[in-house]
Amino acid sequence: MRLVTARTAVAVFALVLAACGGRTPPVWAPHVTPRSLELLGKFVLTPPADGDPLKRARFGGVSGLAVDGSTGELLGICDDGEDSRVFVFRTSGEGPAFRVNLTAYFPLPSGPGAPAQLDAEGIAITRGGRLFVASEGDGTREPREPPSIAEYTRRVDYVGGLQVPAKFLPPPTGPVMHGVRGNEAFESLTITPDETRLYTATETALAQDGEPATTRAGTLARILEYENDGAAFRPGREFAYPIEPLADPGFTPGSFINGVVEMLALGRSELLVMERGYAEEEGGARRRMNRIRVFTIFLDGATDISGFESLRGRTGIRAVRKRLLLDLSAVPGLADELAAVDNFEGMAFGPPLADGSRTLLLVADDNFSALQRTTFLLFRMMGM
Repeated sequence: MRLVTARTAVAVFALVLAACGGRTPPVWAPHVTPRSLELLGKFVLTPPADGDPLKRARFGGVSGLAVDGSTGELLGICDDGEDSRVFVFRTSGEGPAFRVNLTAYFPLPSGPGAPAQLDAEGIAITRGGRLFVASEGDGTREPREPPSIAEYTRRVDYVGGLQVPAKFLPPPTGPVMHGVRGNEAFESLTITPDETRLYTATETALAQDGEPATTRAGTLARILEYENDGAAFRPGREFAYPIEPLADPGFTPGSFINGVVEMLALGRSELLVMERGYAEEEGGARRRMNRIRVFTIFLDGATDISGFESLRGRTGIRAVRKRLLLDLSAVPGLADELAAVDNFEGMAFGPPLADGSRTLLLVADDNFSALQRTTFLLFRMMGM
């Protein structure tokens, strides 16, 4: 792996880096079902300064988070389609002292059979160092690049891709009447604490399942489960995920979306899901509305829809149950910032606090825009 750190720009292996110095990595906390979240800290991470070796990688586009259990480091997948890479972070402190430091980055190489282009949006890693990256593909040009989940080693060698069921794949050319719509595919990726399941989801409905959510009607996205059979992760069950109508923005939207942008597994059947709603006014005024919410969802009792090519017109389907955990617009001291910080896309367990409390981290993708920032939020998980 070519790992570039703040101290050196030479090639080193992540396995060696993790072992050096006899560090004991901090314990990151799965297996919890929070009832509420308390904001403890927020931090805006600025790009590296001129002269910093990390400057050579354009910083930004952090679209998903995962914790490397061997080092306690936070990995952030970058959705730069021209140069796919992973950023490495260290967190420290809480409250006003909360900080996130960029310590390294490494590129994601291509290889025989690798996706021609990644729009990397989700990331997950096993304790043994199997690194998975979810890509939305590219539906904006023809032939289309389909969504994918690629696997890499800890040394970041390309291993291969997981099978994506045909119902998720759009046609290479022509109208999209089947599969994912452009830029509405796999935004999320998470692995269960026991590493027996890997989950991703479509951001909104497949073309054959229904229309995307509007201000008048909701829709059904699909959660895709991969099962670990000991040798590989293979497609298993699928579940319908209900997305409510987009909140009325108070203006006529020219563009809008409401869908799933991140998942975090609490166990085999309980997950946290982040939804992002966004609308932008048509015409010259260009007012914006955004809504970021996190739900606890429960797969138990939901219908396995993997055998259904289409959900249109079907009745009797039991969608996953969901319970609102967090609405950022209702967080004290944060609501005024949401107009600028509107693109939260990443979520991971944070390090335990000094009092033993468990934490949750959210990150906003800056879209490589001068008007947006890479913003981290730290929450205490309460009422578990």
